[in-house]
Amino acid sequence: MTPRTLLQEAATALRSNLLRSALTAIGVIIGVSGLVVMSAANAGANKLVERQIASAGTDVLFVFTTKVENALRRGVAVVLTDQDANAVREVIPNLQYLSREINGGVTVVAGDKSWNTKYYAVEATYQTVFGVKLLEGQFFDEEEVRAGAKVVVLGATVKEKLFGNESPLDQTVRLGAAPVRIIGVRTRLGSMGGENMDNYIYLPITTARAHLPNSALSSPRQISSIDMKVRPGADREKVKEEVLALLRERKHLVGAQEDKLNVFDSTRFVELLNTTQTSLTWLLSAAAAISLFVGGVGIMNIMLVSVTERTQEIGLRMAIGARKRDILLQFLVEAVTLCVVAGIIGLGIGLAGSALVALLVDWPLIVPPVSVAAALLVSVGVGVLFGYLPARRAAGLNPIDALRWE
Repeated sequence: MTPRTLLQEAATALRSNLLRSALTAIGVIIGVSGLVVMSAANAGANKLVERQIASAGTDVLFVFTTKVENALRRGVAVVLTDQDANAVREVIPNLQYLSREINGGVTVVAGDKSWNTKYYAVEATYQTVFGVKLLEGQFFDEEEVRAGAKVVVLGATVKEKLFGNESPLDQTVRLGAAPVRIIGVRTRLGSMGGENMDNYIYLPITTARAHLPNSALSSPRQISSIDMKVRPGADREKVKEEVLALLRERKHLVGAQEDKLNVFDSTRFVELLNTTQTSLTWLLSAAAAISLFVGGVGIMNIMLVSVTERTQEIGLRMAIGARKRDILLQFLVEAVTLCVVAGIIGLGIGLAGSALVALLVDWPLIVPPVSVAAALLVSVGVGVLFGYLPARRAAGLNPIDALRWE
């Protein structure tokens, strides 16, 4: 039998039981679409983090304390202050830029619209530390920080929620009761670790201390973190240890108390993401494998039923000269065709699902070609693996017994 004849007969057999074929293929469709979505999500998340790390640079460090409630269980809570930031600035030679930071939540009001967001109250050097790029306008400078200027830079999400497609430059919004002027809009960053990095605003640290109604800012010396950029060519790990040693000495932290301070490396984002993605990949792979296995077992069972229903047809073919190999190929091609069609449908659903996921979480849509090839190969593999037993059973029938079958 020629390949064309085999395909035509397989298509005829599948069309004759279209509903049964469709229901049988569901497991393979779900498994293949899951594999495609998983691969695209993994690639898109990696690309997004690479862009964000490339924007900020791999030489960024920031110091923060553990949560107060955790620290209190082990003694007096540790807080960072302006004096700590100044000490780090003066003592650590391999820091190129440093910015104090206070962060928290605030409601931004523009006319009759309002939006709950988070703020970063920082110094002008924050822009250089993190490589902040603006879609329009400008970041505040050192003079505006010293003067406590009532200015603000919006994240892309905040801008869209309050102003839509209009330019917000030189518009006035209220942070609590304080009116501030918009001087810039940051370029879109996307999401990281499930958090929308565009739902932030940026204002001078002096402005936040003077006008934001936040009890955590009641002390003029307290800050949330110290953001730093390491000099080019400096040993980042050594700088981290020097910063930690200095601050632990200033805070008199020894033994178990030392973990109240942490220095976070921007490259740790990649490590944490990779760990999370590895776990998620294994979970989704297991779910897809189970779905494919269930689909394969379903196809095998349906093919066994088909062999039973077509026993007389098989006997007649053998009686007029069909070889066992022809019967084997006939049913094997039928199983593989069903799986390939299911794989193509699953691939289409997977591509649509990948686009939807990318749209919802705001990361690049990247479908690795290898995942497309793998999806089709898996479909063929399932057809061969689970179609072989029914095909072999059909080929092993005795022609005389088959013709007598009722």
